[in-house]
Amino acid sequence: MCIMPARTIYLIKRLETEVTTRMIEMLGTYDVTPAQFTILSFVGDSETDLSSAQLSRRFLMTPQAMNEVVGTMQRKALLKKNTDPNHKRILRIQLTEKGQKTLQQCNDVMDSLEADLLAGFGVEEVDFFRNFIGKILAQRSGS
Repeated sequence: MCIMPARTIYLIKRLETEVTTRMIEMLGTYDVTPAQFTILSFVGDSETDLSSAQLSRRFLMTPQAMNEVVGTMQRKALLKKNTDPNHKRILRIQLTEKGQKTLQQCNDVMDSLEADLLAGFGVEEVDFFRNFIGKILAQRSGS
């Protein structure tokens, strides 16, 4: 009887599940979900203020679903909306002061999580792993 090794996609899914589980645990300290952390990061890294429509396209969510997520984050005082001066119907999303502080705290614990997950690897192995993942994702997105 021949035992086949685990499929690569199965191992990737197991890794994703492990990372998500640990993110939920660690980010929960700051009352932030992994999805909210990702949105905070994206808004915080953006050079311009984004609209809900831009966020919904970026995260492959319906505008209604993104509005719910943003609304939840507004109630937590992590995000705020301001009227676009050029288009009164467009609301631009920014981090609040609390959102900036929370993002920094979450980044610190995510740095810790990454360090823990990759502790057994050298710098070259981590670089290879990151490049390998990047190539897979670039093939799908056509980048």
